[in-house]
Formats: sequence, C-alpha cells, structure tokens
Amino acid sequence: MPPASSAHSESTRNNRPLTIMAALAPSVPEIRYLLARLLLRPPIGKAFIIAWSLWRRMHQLNAAQAHYIRHLHTQL
Repeated sequence: MPPASSAHSESTRNNRPLTIMAALAPSVPEIRYLLARLLLRPPIGKAFIIAWSLWRRMHQLNAAQAHYIRHLHTQL
C-alpha cells in the first residue's frame, strides 16, 4: 500500500491543469472593464486591450504561485 503522501501528491498533480485554468479565468470586474473598453470606442486598439488582459491574468497566476511557494518554504 503506497504512503498517504503519494496519494495526496497524485491528486494534487491531477488537479494542476484545472487550477491553472481557474486562475486564468477573468474576474467579474475585469469582464466589466473589458466590455467597457471594447464597446465604448477605445482610444487604443482592441488587440492591445485583449493582450493586456491576458498579460494581467498570467501576472496574477505567477504572483499567486510565487506566494504559495514562498509560504511553503517558510513553513518547512
């Protein structure tokens, strides 16, 4: 019988893509912002607005991962 820790790490490994996709989902305020920027004739291009949104979500994901890694190392 495998140790309990391997079962936990296995379940965590299986949920990782789901966690990443959930972190990339835009928030309600961001959706409102995007709609306002796209529908109210933005002074800058639509491609820039979408690229900014993608960059912002990736930045939030990287910051969250760094936060959890830092806290994991301080608890050990």
